[in-house]
Amino acid sequence: MKKILIIQKRIGIGDFCVFLPPINEIAKFFEGYEINVITKERTQAKEFIFDHKYINNIFYIPDLNIFNECKWLFHHMKTFSYNKCFIFHYSLRYFLLAKLAGIKNVDIYGFIKKNENIVQKSQDFINNKLKQKINNFEFKINYHQKIEKREQIIFGIGGSGKDKKWDLDNFIKLAIMINKIKNFKIILAGGKEEINDANYIIKCLGVNNIDAESICELKIKSTIPFLLSSKLYVGNDTGFMHLSGCLGIKSFGLFGRTSTNYSSYNSNIFPISLPEKDKINVSKPDAINFIEPEYVLKFLDSNNF
Repeated sequence: MKKILIIQKRIGIGDFCVFLPPINEIAKFFEGYEINVITKERTQAKEFIFDHKYINNIFYIPDLNIFNECKWLFHHMKTFSYNKCFIFHYSLRYFLLAKLAGIKNVDIYGFIKKNENIVQKSQDFINNKLKQKINNFEFKINYHQKIEKREQIIFGIGGSGKDKKWDLDNFIKLAIMINKIKNFKIILAGGKEEINDANYIIKCLGVNNIDAESICELKIKSTIPFLLSSKLYVGNDTGFMHLSGCLGIKSFGLFGRTSTNYSSYNSNIFPISLPEKDKINVSKPDAINFIEPEYVLKFLDSNNF
């Protein structure tokens, strides 16, 4: 069987989700090919692509110095004898490695890195290389089990930096306001570093008789049933926002100083940015906390949550 290698080395869960639609288009165009993807372990791609229709294998590139990484990549490419390679990066090094490994057809962004919208760039790259005009890059992660919906909401409390994290008290206030309208269980999604934050929220909500549960200690694969059984996601611009959107869940992401362009690849993700009166604060490290719970609730209500 002919084989295609796709290299995507951005490190986040959200990064990998962003590139899944163009990866799918490659697989559909080259029907009958084995599709292998090389990415970083921090994407945790194997945790949520285990039931994928098109990707055959995911390989995690080890965290090595440049020389040893090149050796690893070259050995991998030679071992699998790929017919074609797509590189979602600007990298002369990866291009030369692929050529030296005997891959005849190598498509790459280019050799000089540019600052650009990564969503638009990935889609333009595929349209150009496949010589097609794909307007709809919509994509949904497959899951093999049917999950019943429950009266619960995902609160995404994690984030890759302080400037991406909404204050915990804002989440508490929002949960109280929502539960005055209708009773929902709150599922707190984050990483292991958010376990204490989740426990704090659970304790505060318990005083207000609001049921809450943390999934911060679970592996990504084990969190998927919780996401799928929820009515919606509300929270920080983090991996759980992207996973929820790719699972077909209405997802409301909070964006402070970071660009909302990153969410544009998925119509299930609704970015909530600073209100017009607070746009002047967009460059501040705590910009996200100028988004008040009342404003978020109004935004949810206007989108029929």
